[in-house]
Amino acid sequence: MNILFLTAYAPVLHMHGGGVRMYHNIRILSERHSVQVISFIENDEERDRLKTVEAICESVTAVQRVPDFRPHRLSLKPFLVREFSTPAMYRAVDHALRTGKIDVIQCEYLQMAQYRRRGPFSILTIHEALSSNAYHTFQKAGEPIERFRCFYRWMSMLNYEISMCNRFDRVVTMTRDDADYLRSYAHRAAVRHIPIGIDPRHFRPATKEIDRPVEVLFVGNFRHAPNVEAADFLLSEIAPHFPDVQFVIAGSHLPRTLPSAPNAIFPGYIADTRELFHAPNTIVVAPIFSGTGQRVKLLEAFAMSCPVITTEVGALGFSIRNGEQAMVANTASEFRAALDRLLSSPALRVRIGNAARKMIVERFDWQTIGREFHALVENCSGGL
Repeated sequence: MNILFLTAYAPVLHMHGGGVRMYHNIRILSERHSVQVISFIENDEERDRLKTVEAICESVTAVQRVPDFRPHRLSLKPFLVREFSTPAMYRAVDHALRTGKIDVIQCEYLQMAQYRRRGPFSILTIHEALSSNAYHTFQKAGEPIERFRCFYRWMSMLNYEISMCNRFDRVVTMTRDDADYLRSYAHRAAVRHIPIGIDPRHFRPATKEIDRPVEVLFVGNFRHAPNVEAADFLLSEIAPHFPDVQFVIAGSHLPRTLPSAPNAIFPGYIADTRELFHAPNTIVVAPIFSGTGQRVKLLEAFAMSCPVITTEVGALGFSIRNGEQAMVANTASEFRAALDRLLSSPALRVRIGNAARKMIVERFDWQTIGREFHALVENCSGGL
């Protein structure tokens, strides 16, 4: 089978959560099929990183993204569509379709749905339900003018997202919540949720570092707004209450607007995140209050047997019971109380970390999830 794999961002490891998922799906599909990848890039560094993908598939084409910033006041399409509307990508897709038989065209992220073409079986991967995000932004808006703008953006995104879901032969989400949400609007869409996986043999605790000082860790790509919101929350609402505990805020594109804290360090981008997890004395925190989809940062923390504190939003896609595989906290006071419990109980940190890794091994191993996605593509002419 010949598969054309279109990505909004570089499908590489150690860069962002979506890249991890795309990389492994390309790798798994390439074991039995011919996979051509066409990916947007933003700079030469990303072009170089794409070389790691060349080794696992038939071909990789990099397209420099050139957003369309011209005013389109009468357009009902969300700005996100124009942001990823680049003539060179249209040409690359059409060239691939003209020069070879393509059986399946797979579009990763909603912004790539515009490159779907008639003929090949089409699969759209929704990494997070963007119209749901737009709705929650509208709910939070205060001023009347801002509420109107947010309402318009919500309606625009909802109309586009649902129309694209109905147009594709299959739609894949990361979580059951997103799948149920999209089905409630896109009644003709064939939507299925397949979570993100991880390799628990690669991400595994080397030794129990009981004697290491306890620290609090947050990892994220700070071009993603929920991660900025989370870091701000930690530095403003949590770190000042634990002055003797070191907070590690790791990740690329750290904004200068974040508040400072004397007990916080910012190591920046870490290529191999395993270096950050020292179970059971690394308490991983993910105060995610917005967005949908599944968090790769938590997959890694769970696999490394680290105790985790997150929110109900952060826990989406995981079968978590509060106090068993993770601590769930939705307010600053709840977060501080959960952190205080973990700091004062090494045994609790070990128990929660071990239960989290058990969950990963049983339910989120790439060997299992990869076969599920592989079967979806191979059975593209059949039903769900």
